Amino acid sequence: MNIIILGPQGSGKGTQAEMLAKKYNLEHIDMGKFLREVAKQNTPLGKEVYQIQNVTKTLVPSRILKEVLRLKLNSLPREQGVIFEGVPRKIDQQKYLEEELIESGRKINAVVFINIPEEESIKRISKRWTCRKGHPLIMGKDVYSDKDKCPIDASAIFQRIDDSSEGVRKRLQVYEEETMPVIENYRQRKLLIEVDGRPSIEEVRNSILTQIEKRNFF
Repeated sequence: MNIIILGPQGSGKGTQAEMLAKKYNLEHIDMGKFLREVAKQNTPLGKEVYQIQNVTKTLVPSRILKEVLRLKLNSLPREQGVIFEGVPRKIDQQKYLEEELIESGRKINAVVFINIPEEESIKRISKRWTCRKGHPLIMGKDVYSDKDKCPIDASAIFQRIDDSSEGVRKRLQVYEEETMPVIENYRQRKLLIEVDGRPSIEEVRNSILTQIEKRNFF
């Protein structure tokens, strides 16, 4: 089984992707996480990705994603199912993702779309902080001031540039313009599973599982 999971910033797609990967023994391919790691590297590619993600706040060019995706799929056994998080975000990415899947002997079984309103997305993401060692933290729950230290390792905390309210709004605009057409394409092809991302994590998970199991993948 091969699944794509999409949704606006703060929809919880990463959490749900991890749970689905564990339940169905899928390889979790988190493109956003990989690209953030690349952006930290002091290389021409790393600097380019950093500029795109944190300065211009636009989507990473498909030529970068295509190369990374091909290498990742080629490293996996053909019988290994995968769940993609954060890709495809544009129509051209959708095209080459499906081409690479076919090349690796796979096909898309379902596309999970976790939908939340724009203001909910901004509210959730603007509370998201991290520490120097990468632990995710929620302002108002795990920490209460930008002067606080990480409760896990006592390192300094910070907020990613693109997690500010302004950064989230710009990312949502790009999402609406470039990713929603992808989602609508999957809807027309009867591959889309849409769930409301506002309830609890467990409720969202149950909604996804109910719809997946109705499709008789097994």
